[in-house]
Amino acid sequence: MMIYRRMVNGKMMETAADQPQFAENVDVLVAGVGTAGALAVIAASAQGAKVLGVDRLPGIGGMGTMGYVSGYYYGLAGGLQVDIDQEAQSMGREHFLDRVEAKKYIMENRITEHGARLSLETTVTGVFMKGHTVKGVSLFSGGRQWNVACGTVIDATADSAVCILAGCATRYGRETDGITRPFTSVKVWLNKNGTITRTNHDSGYVNQYDPFKLSRGILQAHASQMLEEFSDEEKRVMFLAPFIGIREGRIIDAEKNITVGEVIAGRREEEPLFYGYCDFDKHGKDHALETEELQDLHVAANLSTACFSVPVTLRSMMPKGFKGLLVAGRHLGMDHDVASILRMQRDMQKCGESAGVVAALAAKRGVSPEQVPYGQVKAILEASGCLTEEHDKGIMFDDSFRRERIQWMTDPQEIKAALATDMPGIAIYSCKLLGGKIAPQLKEWLASGEQMLRYGSAIGLGLAADAAALPVLRQIVGARDAFYFKDCRRTNQFRSAIAIYLLGKLGDRESIPMLKEILCDEGEYNKPLYHEIKEISYKVNGNKNFNGLYFQIVSQTTVALIRIARAHPELQAGIKDILREAFRDDRHLLHVTTLPKLTFEYETVQNIKSYALRFCGTEQMPGPGAQ
Repeated sequence: MMIYRRMVNGKMMETAADQPQFAENVDVLVAGVGTAGALAVIAASAQGAKVLGVDRLPGIGGMGTMGYVSGYYYGLAGGLQVDIDQEAQSMGREHFLDRVEAKKYIMENRITEHGARLSLETTVTGVFMKGHTVKGVSLFSGGRQWNVACGTVIDATADSAVCILAGCATRYGRETDGITRPFTSVKVWLNKNGTITRTNHDSGYVNQYDPFKLSRGILQAHASQMLEEFSDEEKRVMFLAPFIGIREGRIIDAEKNITVGEVIAGRREEEPLFYGYCDFDKHGKDHALETEELQDLHVAANLSTACFSVPVTLRSMMPKGFKGLLVAGRHLGMDHDVASILRMQRDMQKCGESAGVVAALAAKRGVSPEQVPYGQVKAILEASGCLTEEHDKGIMFDDSFRRERIQWMTDPQEIKAALATDMPGIAIYSCKLLGGKIAPQLKEWLASGEQMLRYGSAIGLGLAADAAALPVLRQIVGARDAFYFKDCRRTNQFRSAIAIYLLGKLGDRESIPMLKEILCDEGEYNKPLYHEIKEISYKVNGNKNFNGLYFQIVSQTTVALIRIARAHPELQAGIKDILREAFRDDRHLLHVTTLPKLTFEYETVQNIKSYALRFCGTEQMPGPGAQ
């Protein structure tokens, strides 16, 4: 007997469905015809499957069309997307305002070429289940509800909408505070020379599951983040894209969840469908609230722009314990850290193509997707260029600033030479991997009269979890210098903030008085280091409305004190008193930025304050992350 599951007034309801009336039966139903879903529809229908694609919006293509993000960051080009992009580039110049409109037109034509159909402005309202197998869905459009039976549902809604209805387990946001990455808003303008340009803005943090908060976030982004461009005489604003970029939502618990540890270690997979490729493009400046595993790489080792290959298998696209259901998009099975890599448009298009091929072959053979022989799927994906050996790029610096493969170091002399430079990141992270093997040499170099080597060795030793680093780490913080490493083209880390992070990681109780001084001494902000870097430098992700060094020092100090309190429960009461004193008002926030509430800059600082007050027991966990 089937069960019909649907949401009623925010609560999941189940009713028996002995003989549901289905208006039609399709091989593959794709829910969400966005970045991944559009390619899933095209790929599945190209393999001869009967396909229906539904989307709540009036158009297809997601952020690449409706959101007007016409360019790519990382990700790897391959598969069906290549011809589409090339044709859109050519056609966009001749017949359309821009290639964005051309791409949507081309994908719509590809969808209908093999007989697939679309139902836009259509919402999935429920699912029909037989045990843990999805057998069909209910849809609402045009004022009526109708039911469709299907062999496989591909949930490409990006927010796991079908998975939630089916009862799949999901996660949301980072562990510390439940918050997801800042959203983006896009402005499109006409330049004086007649060219069209668009700009992506980090526009704040938003709970996309609360319609009022989401609407307020969009209005705030349009009202304040864009004002500067309206006054530019060289540009004429054409429009603000109404479809904002939500970088992260609910993530499924899959048969195989990809973890940050596996990615950094370069774990291989035997049956990949495609490879993701990017740096940990986390956005946001509140690094202190990310996982220690990511901060070891991003903060301590200053390797924020190192790019990693991520092999993705079918198991990461299968909700754990469910059949007849695949996901395609940024909600596939992974942790919060990996989600900052596996969300690039190129890779999500390959994800959709992979899911479409598997679902279509399952329909041909009359089996579940996991029963389709991998060899058949691989042959099709290799033929289209969705899966190639070249996509397995390993770990690299891969930009105009620095282009080289990253090899972790094992030779002590090579590590010593690198630690003495202003680009020691690979050597520092190598110290973490070597651990006790390199500790004797690092302790010897701590006595060096060369400051760069001494300080670099202390950071490497601290990352290797050796308390012998603590005296020198305290010296670094005490010196309060504004020096930053130069490994990366952007988001380079300040040495003082790195040392504070490691003091917290090592649970150093002796540093509490110094950390208290940073947060509670009214004169801290007047120290020279916070005012030495005046230029707007991409290398440290700075801008005129945000004092990045002061924020990194304050945020890392706040979280370091909380880590020390957790390592030493007997000190918790005193540390809570420090945090209450430090955040009794908004002085830290006002020293960092004067921009108003709801702006990205304001909320970045507010995240730290809220995290501290929650630790003290005076605030609750916000949003869906608390569920």
